[in-house]
Amino acid sequence: MEIERAVRGSGDARLRAKYDAAVHTIRRALALYPFEELAFSFNGGKDSTVLLHLLRAGYYLHKAASSGHVGTTVVHHAVQNCPMRTIYFEDPNTFPEIDSFTYETAATYGLPLETIRTDYKSGIEALLKENPTKAIFLGTRNGDPNAVGQQQFSPSSPDWPPFMRVNPILDWSYSDVWSFLLTCKVRYCSLYDQGYTSIGSIHNTVPNELLRDGSGGYKPAYTLSDGGLERVGRAKKAGKKNASVNGRNNNEARQRSRL
Repeated sequence: MEIERAVRGSGDARLRAKYDAAVHTIRRALALYPFEELAFSFNGGKDSTVLLHLLRAGYYLHKAASSGHVGTTVVHHAVQNCPMRTIYFEDPNTFPEIDSFTYETAATYGLPLETIRTDYKSGIEALLKENPTKAIFLGTRNGDPNAVGQQQFSPSSPDWPPFMRVNPILDWSYSDVWSFLLTCKVRYCSLYDQGYTSIGSIHNTVPNELLRDGSGGYKPAYTLSDGGLERVGRAKKAGKKNASVNGRNNNEARQRSRL
């Protein structure tokens, strides 16, 4: 499996440790819950792209261990994707590049994508009512809005429908995210190569000023040296200062950390 090989072949001990811990969380969830009662919230952002490929790796290792053929050619060819129920909250204020990337990625990796066009809470309520769902994988990281107090496994808030939030990359940093994406050589949304470091809606996001290259353009997101400044490009349009935290148009945060 190419993700497993790429990380194992990396000289980055920190990345390998983060990967092992995240995959352990994923495999634990796969052991705790029936596969058909798990879901993955994918939003096209960098963090959920990392989570997608961690899920592929975790599912591969889970199936390989279950079959007793870890690392064999048979398992390698049989388990390349993770056909987990995948939910995407489409919004008219989402960048078109995010929409395109999300749908293209779902097609590439065989994700059974369900598109929801309501607010997140209503969408989750409908989702759980239509199909029993015990746990949802989210790309939440510490430092995200409303991530305070969450663990790798955190029950949904009291005023939400009951399910388990599974946060495999909760303790990953900005640099960990980019180390993984670049090491594994997986595709990510093109906006990150245009200076965007944290992507919300078209109304609250601009390229990160810290990445101006001196010629009128911007350097890629992975060149940002201080991950604590990844949200510098947020809430800069139309004075929508709070949209990145509380607004329904926050494409990276509203699909994972408001639960």
